[in-house]
Amino acid sequence: MTARRTFPCRREAVTAARHFVREAMAEQPRETIDAAELMTSELASNCIRHAQSDFELVVRTGREIRIELHDHGDGSPTVLSPTPRQVTGRGLLIVAAMSSDWGVIPTPTGKQVWFTLPSRPRSVSGSGVPSESALAERSAAGTGPSACATAKLDRSGDRAGSRRSGPRSVVRRRGGCDGRWAHTRRATLPG
Repeated sequence: MTARRTFPCRREAVTAARHFVREAMAEQPRETIDAAELMTSELASNCIRHAQSDFELVVRTGREIRIELHDHGDGSPTVLSPTPRQVTGRGLLIVAAMSSDWGVIPTPTGKQVWFTLPSRPRSVSGSGVPSESALAERSAAGTGPSACATAKLDRSGDRAGSRRSGPRSVVRRRGGCDGRWAHTRRATLPG
């Protein structure tokens, strides 16, 4: 299913975009909707603050969830490393940490910033809670919770979120917790 809507370049559009995502993803678990709303809010804020343009929001659900924001601004978003005292600059860090994958695609009229999330797991009688057999099956296939945890590891085996001094290299995994590694980007973040 695909839902799309255009929003004006106004602060109120951020709230409206969150509500649109919530409605478009009504069949997903609450945690997935909450994560999608937060990341959409961050990207919509960037459209208004940095691109200073109206934006189109596209929500695609199916085997995975893909949310895209299309704007008419120049430039490309940059992941920042704000200090604890800075009150802005964490939006793309949040998207990178919470999404299965994300990226930026230049378009003839601006850019598309997108992120993906895993779609709803099989559940017991539609309750949104995975059954024991579904969890066992996913774990055996290397796609369960333990596989998801490895997405946060860098090549040296250190936790990407662990506290240690110096810069660290973070390798992102494409496609969520499906067991396939595709080194799509490497970023150096401050320790």
